[in-house]
Amino acid sequence: MKKLLSIFLTMAMLLTSLSGCSSTSAQSSINWDREVDFLVVGYGLAGAAAAVEASDIDTNASILVLEKLPEAMAGGNSIASGQTFVVPAKDDVETFHTYFKAMNEPNPIPEEYSSWIANEFANQINWISATMDNAGFEVGYVGGGPLRWGSLVVEFSNLPGSNFKGTSAHIRQKDSGSFMPGGLWHGFNAAAKLRENIEIAYSTPVIDLIQDPETDAILGVVAKSEGKEIKIKANKGVLLACGGYENNIQMQKDFHGVDNVVTTGTPGNTGDGIQMLMKVGAQMWHMKNQTQSGGYWLGVKTPDFDSSFILNMTFTSGSYLQVDGEGDRFFDESKTYHRQHMKDLKYGKWLDLPHEEALPVWFIFDDSVCKNNTIISPWLSWPVTTEGYKWSADNSAEIEKGWILKADSIEDLAKQMGYEPEKIKATVNDFNLMVDSGKDTQFNRDITTMSKIENGPYYAVQLTPALVSTTGGAVRNTSSQVLDWNNEPIPNLYEAGELGSYVANLYQNGVFLSECIASGRAAAQHAFDGKSTVTTEVEILEAGETASNSFFKDVKDGSYDVEIKGQHGKFTLTVKISQGKLALVEVKDGADSMYMDSDQFQTLVNSMVEQQNVDVDAISGATTESQAILDTIRAQFTK
Repeated sequence: MKKLLSIFLTMAMLLTSLSGCSSTSAQSSINWDREVDFLVVGYGLAGAAAAVEASDIDTNASILVLEKLPEAMAGGNSIASGQTFVVPAKDDVETFHTYFKAMNEPNPIPEEYSSWIANEFANQINWISATMDNAGFEVGYVGGGPLRWGSLVVEFSNLPGSNFKGTSAHIRQKDSGSFMPGGLWHGFNAAAKLRENIEIAYSTPVIDLIQDPETDAILGVVAKSEGKEIKIKANKGVLLACGGYENNIQMQKDFHGVDNVVTTGTPGNTGDGIQMLMKVGAQMWHMKNQTQSGGYWLGVKTPDFDSSFILNMTFTSGSYLQVDGEGDRFFDESKTYHRQHMKDLKYGKWLDLPHEEALPVWFIFDDSVCKNNTIISPWLSWPVTTEGYKWSADNSAEIEKGWILKADSIEDLAKQMGYEPEKIKATVNDFNLMVDSGKDTQFNRDITTMSKIENGPYYAVQLTPALVSTTGGAVRNTSSQVLDWNNEPIPNLYEAGELGSYVANLYQNGVFLSECIASGRAAAQHAFDGKSTVTTEVEILEAGETASNSFFKDVKDGSYDVEIKGQHGKFTLTVKISQGKLALVEVKDGADSMYMDSDQFQTLVNSMVEQQNVDVDAISGATTESQAILDTIRAQFTK
């Protein structure tokens, strides 16, 4: 289609040039089905932020967002992510800048780009907050807070600049719990739908860009609507915010050399933008990003969903291990790799876990793990956040579906997995002997995380390397303009979000979503030659500082029993209030029914006591139970 259209335009130019006409005449010969001011391709966070910014700059502009998936599946990878965006302190931007550059080594982006990112991340919190809370619309979403400097988890503490002053933030529905899966995108989606000049067309994939053959300017797009091809003219530009190529196996083979990988995010990210960018002469970067930045997570792929679940990050029982294609253990299964986005420090470098080289990989566990742990993350990944699947607390429903193998003996389990029974039996026996001896002599796994695999029945689930994103795409400048191979902007073409990300190597939690917002806004600002004036000053507390709106200030002193309905049953907490302040939260009974471990629980309690609030960050790896605790305490003391 693109080739035929380009030939047609070229022939028209040759014919009209005889009479002194310019390429404008050729453009006018296109039969446009529709004309808008600004056209956004892809409705994830980057697309939504760009549309809202464009609308705020020019309330009379016609803004059209085209999303390839149905409305129920919109949101891109941003809806399936951890929902954190990072906010460096304005007075410590240079330290964060140093950290961001260090993460991008050995393939740094231009200095002016990384400097721009650091400053945007520090300043955009005021626009985000205003967009959710007081931009003239009743959006119904707020920033989770109060925000506090030093509250975020820095993933790579050995890198220069990792001591930057910063905080993590998220968005949730007003008057709801402390965390909302997909909350950041849902908030921007609500904001976009309140603006009358933004139109969102679902189930309308863009299949091509229409380019002027003389000026290289992007004139519009070819899209498919109800099976019919339509041409849409975009007067001020086209923004590609349609994600990466994690769900395109051929591209994964060609660009990254892997052939067995799944996505934990949107099934819509199939490299459409990359194909379009290459066809119009865009300069490409980060296509074979070292480790694909977001890391290879441990996916549990089931036949009922196009995207994968994610293996849970922590387990309350230690009777589990993983085996490679030869039936051997091949790494320390218990480390909290998710705190570094599934990287392990080896040879002085942060590298991927070895799963892609070890395939096929299986997770083997016994009945104590099965009954006391949801083996997948119950709050992260597309099937959970977008398609709403509720994994059973004891995994029984998934065993019944055949997603998890079950057997009365290790030998029978091995046969179902396709291994020699003696080999898997020997691996499990060696593991059990190390538990008895008190030391993992193979991989030095913390012995307190190991328990003998001896309580049948026995279970296994196959693991596949799973991508949360890719970062390849076109080179773009700080106005989100796409550059050609001469480092010149392709007129009227923009790019934002994961597609062509500024992340070139390691990924710090919160950077992708912050980048989605910053790059989407930058595209709108350049296209409309302006910047939204909607902002509000956000107060961020210093470490140890108590918010003026302390949640407990009006609660009568005393001890209160609070019953929590956790992931694996009920347990009771005692909440102590002294002089209008939260003094202590401790487990009264039912500790065996708690999903989170004691360290995670104490971290959550410390946050509540320090901030005197229940609006605190959930604990990574125990988000659902954290939210249950915070929500129940909130409800009990607001009666």
